[in-house]
Amino acid sequence: MPTFSPHQDAALKAVADWLKAKPGKGDTPQVFRLFGYAGTGKTTLARHIADDVSGEVKFAAFTGKAALVMRNKGCDGASTIHSLIYRARESGVEQPSFELWDDAPASKAKLIVIDECSMVDAELGRDLMSFDCPLLVLGDPAQLPPIQGGGFFTNVEPDVMLTEVHRQAQDDPIVRMS
Repeated sequence: MPTFSPHQDAALKAVADWLKAKPGKGDTPQVFRLFGYAGTGKTTLARHIADDVSGEVKFAAFTGKAALVMRNKGCDGASTIHSLIYRARESGVEQPSFELWDDAPASKAKLIVIDECSMVDAELGRDLMSFDCPLLVLGDPAQLPPIQGGGFFTNVEPDVMLTEVHRQAQDDPIVRMS
């Protein structure tokens, strides 16, 4: 088991408490916002949290590249959000169209982890929430907003904001300059 900093331990406890409180039921929100800058351990923590969930955990990101990065960091089966919740419509036109899929992989999940949540717009965010599954969204305040509108999951303050950089030494000149 990895060793976590006190700040990361507090984040793990906060997410565990949220999951125990039955997200989406009563006063417990369906979404938990775990934010932090690059290298603070968001994905590592999410992977660790997933290990303690009884049932299927789905990992997804807005882009295929981000999903690949998640898979490379041990988030097995990470996919795009679109492939997690939509299916292609049968149509004779060249421009493909998609529809929300009731039997999507997301429908079987006990927890959905979304990385780079700043890219998720209102329509995609509402569609994700329509599965009534707890959503752990990972975000970086320095990331770009969606192409249209504002970030659906970044419109309120995070539940936890990680600030300690762990991926590289904090005295690294690259980290200081970023």
